Amino acid sequence: MSKINILPIKWFGDREAFMKSEMKIITVGLNPSDKEFHENDGDPFTSQLRFPDYKVGNDKSLVIALNNYFEKNPYKKWFNGGFEPILNGMNASYYSGYLNRTLHTDICSPWATDPTWANLSKSEKSSLMKTGFQDWQQLVSDLSPNIILFSIPKDYIAKLSIDLTQLCKFVTTKNGEKRKRPIIVNKGIYGNSLAVFGRTRNLPFGSLGKEQKKDLGVKILECYHNL
Repeated sequence: MSKINILPIKWFGDREAFMKSEMKIITVGLNPSDKEFHENDGDPFTSQLRFPDYKVGNDKSLVIALNNYFEKNPYKKWFNGGFEPILNGMNASYYSGYLNRTLHTDICSPWATDPTWANLSKSEKSSLMKTGFQDWQQLVSDLSPNIILFSIPKDYIAKLSIDLTQLCKFVTTKNGEKRKRPIIVNKGIYGNSLAVFGRTRNLPFGSLGKEQKKDLGVKILECYHNL
């Protein structure tokens, strides 16, 4: 494993705006993509690609760089194509212009890796998670979100020890055709937060179309208000 030891991405997004939001929502993946540090395979890794405010060894600049992530050069393909439409259905976004500002976090590790997480060995994943999972738990405690959106594999969901029930299901594709198997979205409670779980397929909740994701956001908000 070659750990891309440039900077730990403890969160993505404006933490100050998040804390002022009426509805505090965070999203959760496994660990940051190597695309945060280079656009194309073979390019040199650099923090200046998406974190131009970061100065090596300066903790204050790290916080500034993380807070400014979505104002600079975010990895739009992943964030905009994944969680963002669901957030929009809740009048929330990673970006300014919505009622509620969202943060993204990673449950396994704040470090990007090369090779990517899926291609690491079990021992490498375990080593990163020793501190990564605990740090994530502490971060969530500090942020105290109302809603957490997870799009992670079942093995990692099990570590959260959450009792899951069905929130909703989608029986059609984004084009309106009947699915052979419905897409199930589950819910549970993590700490004091409503936790929502959806399947990853290339992107978070990737089996759903954009409008389906917006509808899901509305359903999640309704579920939260009915708790």
